Amino acid sequence: MLVHILKRFLGNNSSHSIAPTNMKDEVSIKHPLHAALADEQNTRNIMWGYLRAALRGDQEAQYQMGLNYLNGQFGLDRSYIHAEKWLEQAAHQGHPFAKEELKKAYNQLAFS
Repeated sequence: MLVHILKRFLGNNSSHSIAPTNMKDEVSIKHPLHAALADEQNTRNIMWGYLRAALRGDQEAQYQMGLNYLNGQFGLDRSYIHAEKWLEQAAHQGHPFAKEELKKAYNQLAFS
């Protein structure tokens, strides 16, 4: 899914490589701490990829940003305000699951 978003973000320009690199395997040989740092870097790169694509109007990236804020994933603090913003944008563009996630979140907040 992220590869799809990055392809749309980068276009078909062959100078960009969107193939995922497995830094974890390369650095884990050196020291276990390096593997943890590589995972953190990969997580940060994933979030920046989603954010860039979402800001460019990609509905799937907007949906993923909403879910990440809703659940506090990929190093983001849980934020219902940010989740609502991204899910509403995705829903407005016709994302099939964004409206459903918004309804679930509203019901969860109303009854908690």
